Amino acid sequence: MRTPIEERSLAAATAGSAREVDGLLATLPSPVGFEHRRLVSTARQALFGRGHGLRIGRYRVERRIGVGGMGEVYLAVDEELGRRVAVKRVRASSTGEHHQERLRREARALARLSHPHVVQVYEVGEHEGRPFVAMEYVDGQTLGQWLAREPRPWRAVVQIFLRAGRGLAAAHEAGLIHRDFKPDNVLLGRDGSVRVADFGLVLAGELPPPADERDDRAPTTLAPMSVTGPLRGTIRYMPLEQLLGTKVDARSDQFSFCVALYEALYEGSPFSLESSSARLHALTAGEPLPPRSPRGRRAPAALWRITRRGLSQDPAARWPDMDALLRALEAVTRRWRRWAWGGSTVAATTLGVVALSLGGSMATSPCAAVERELEGTWDDARRSRLEAAFTDQAAPHVAESRARVVEGLERWSADWAAQREQACLAHQEQRVEPELDRLHNACLTRQRRGVEDLVGLLLESAGDEAVLASAVEVVTALPSASACEDELALLGVEPPPQDRSEAVEALRRDIARAKQLRALGRVEQGLARAEGNEQAARALDYGPVLAEAQGELARAEAAAGSRSRALEYLQVAIDTSEAHHHDYLAADLWLDLALRTLLVQGQQELGSWQLRRAEVATRRITTSARMRARLALARGRLAELRGDDAGAELDYREALVESERGPDAGVERASYLSSLARVVARRDALQAIALHRRAVAAAEEVYGPAHPYTAELLFSLAIELWDVEPDAPEGVELLTRVVQIWTASHHAPHHELAKAEFLLATLAMKRGELVEAEEHARKLVAIQEAGDPADLSLRGETAHLLAMIHGIRKRPEAALEQLRVALETWEPTLGPEAPQIQKLHSDMAAMLLSA
Repeated sequence: MRTPIEERSLAAATAGSAREVDGLLATLPSPVGFEHRRLVSTARQALFGRGHGLRIGRYRVERRIGVGGMGEVYLAVDEELGRRVAVKRVRASSTGEHHQERLRREARALARLSHPHVVQVYEVGEHEGRPFVAMEYVDGQTLGQWLAREPRPWRAVVQIFLRAGRGLAAAHEAGLIHRDFKPDNVLLGRDGSVRVADFGLVLAGELPPPADERDDRAPTTLAPMSVTGPLRGTIRYMPLEQLLGTKVDARSDQFSFCVALYEALYEGSPFSLESSSARLHALTAGEPLPPRSPRGRRAPAALWRITRRGLSQDPAARWPDMDALLRALEAVTRRWRRWAWGGSTVAATTLGVVALSLGGSMATSPCAAVERELEGTWDDARRSRLEAAFTDQAAPHVAESRARVVEGLERWSADWAAQREQACLAHQEQRVEPELDRLHNACLTRQRRGVEDLVGLLLESAGDEAVLASAVEVVTALPSASACEDELALLGVEPPPQDRSEAVEALRRDIARAKQLRALGRVEQGLARAEGNEQAARALDYGPVLAEAQGELARAEAAAGSRSRALEYLQVAIDTSEAHHHDYLAADLWLDLALRTLLVQGQQELGSWQLRRAEVATRRITTSARMRARLALARGRLAELRGDDAGAELDYREALVESERGPDAGVERASYLSSLARVVARRDALQAIALHRRAVAAAEEVYGPAHPYTAELLFSLAIELWDVEPDAPEGVELLTRVVQIWTASHHAPHHELAKAEFLLATLAMKRGELVEAEEHARKLVAIQEAGDPADLSLRGETAHLLAMIHGIRKRPEAALEQLRVALETWEPTLGPEAPQIQKLHSDMAAMLLSA
């Protein structure tokens, strides 16, 4: 340890060195720019520990990560929210004041666009006279880098482009056009996400370009990079209308998308790259070059036909919009998969002829037939059986739910096949370590078997519309096949002993089946299976699978209503998982425990401690977007319980942003929006109504407009509208729709359905429509009688409402009977002196006098 004298001497020497360096820096030419000052600041920090680094707005700059014609991009830290962001400083020379103002408007428009396949814009501001845009930082690589690394299977390429295309489609729906779509502007996150980035050239679709921006001059040199000024974008991907400086729209982005897709599937560009004049001539001629050698394995001819239409010279001849183009691409992946496993003699013969005509490339590819592994899991036969199993039900959600389940399984199977093919190629080329290769394929096999069992359960449950309603969420939330690429998760758990590995895999499959039974609403069967699995895991004597069995048993007990047993098993499962370094499971269980404590029990101190444990556990793993969203949800609920609505609102908004980054964004987005609306309602009812509308839209996107869960969110919206304007016609319409959905589905929450009928009865009575009011009130009584006898929350109100209806309709004896029911319900809890009780006695006296 240094003495005080030594410390003072060292400080003096350091200060002297710092003055010398500052003196040298002062001799450098001036003026110096932001990047120069950043480098100087970084050097001072590294050498002397002085300063806090430069900032752009509230963002502390770490390093420059990109530079282009429009400006520079910096990696920075938002210290208020504790997250890394990318900050783009727009080059002052690239825009005048008019264009800078338009950039601000466009960035604000992008900030309102929240989509899992678009880089999120957080803020637009000004720093040192230059606009800046703070946006989401994606840790990963560009699509261009991914494509350049090695030849990719066409299915994997199309899957990436489909997701990027959905981001473009979302921007178009918001009235925004990218104008510079290319592989380098698509970011692939390490978490498997795909996001369209660099909307620096974005143009609000409804705004015509100003006169000073239009230019009829054709370029004379073909630049491989983006250009600015009158001609902005990347010439290589521009359609003719953009190259000529005429009006661009969403179909211009579609053209750029198809150029990028062509280059990803085939070698070369669809149009000449020799020079800008040759490019202009080729675009004017309007005929793209036919595909040459494939970059990866040969793609279906249908992909060329689809791409060719998007490359049309005339925008009117292209696809109507991005959604139409994406549907066509999705259809090819489905059709090709069905053809590949056709199995008939004709199909086999055709396949052999095609293989010979291609020089045997398909026949000799060891990974060409991996999709056949899906036979018996999800194929034409099982699809047809599933569709036939749910055709006779009357509930309005059944057709929508069935279609969404089938669509979700189609998406999962395409994703799984692409990942399995990549794993096969990696194995053939020996690009991965043998142990990681084994774990990767075991993970994919486990996923496939899980889906095989899920479809089997759905087929067993034919005609059960409640199971089908739950299946929408279960299928939408199926784990992505890309999760099997997480090396930390694969290698983080000690493998079972060789002599028990098959038994462990069999037990894990049974644990997954118990989870599916629970998630599909077959709670008793799921609990029985979970109890058997926990006993089997003890007998196996392999800690990680015991923790997994205990965790599922805890969740099954919770679903069955055994709260104390659920908490007991959760604690035991956490202890077991931590003892055996099952870090992913431990983090998930701690978070599960914290959410139950905060959301269900409302206990602040215990929930706060459990949340801290969950946050510590997540530091040992690579967190998914879903886990980050759930952490933010827990923090928001804790803040809400503490009365910190401002903090809760920030946390719920963070949960919403994180949820939209995951592959199953829509599943939980609605619930996060609903939580946010609940907090916002305490300060701004109109904004809360807007959030409730977004929650309904999110639910409709995933579940459909007639699904029971959608009805729950419609009910919340109706209640909010009731609080603002009780007589609003929209509120009545929403409540009527909610009652219709719940009544038809036989899947209704009794308390909420009763409250909806109560409100409809009250509104009808206020309008003087007594027959309708009485009808709703009698339905309300029937609902209460069929529900929990202990739920007396609306019994008194219902009886009082019926008494008033009977009184107005001159039925004093019936009114007296209902007033007695109300008195019997309220008096034990309110006491005989309560104003409500005194009012009931007064009403009874009036009825007796009129009888």
